[in-house]
Amino acid sequence: MTLTRWTGMIIVVDPRAISVLAKWQNSYSIKVVLQELRRLMMSKENMKLPQPPEGQCYSN
Repeated sequence: MTLTRWTGMIIVVDPRAISVLAKWQNSYSIKVVLQELRRLMMSKENMKLPQPPEGQCYSN
């Protein structure tokens, strides 16, 4: 992924879908965000999703 313009948002992650981003506080660190993302990735619903083919790029 190439970042061409910084908008102040995490690209590809909808902040409304991640509770820690939706309820952001200045006391949070990147560690808090990464822990929440890992927890979500390990949920049963997300673990069942198929992986994209090797070399495939994300596009809207």
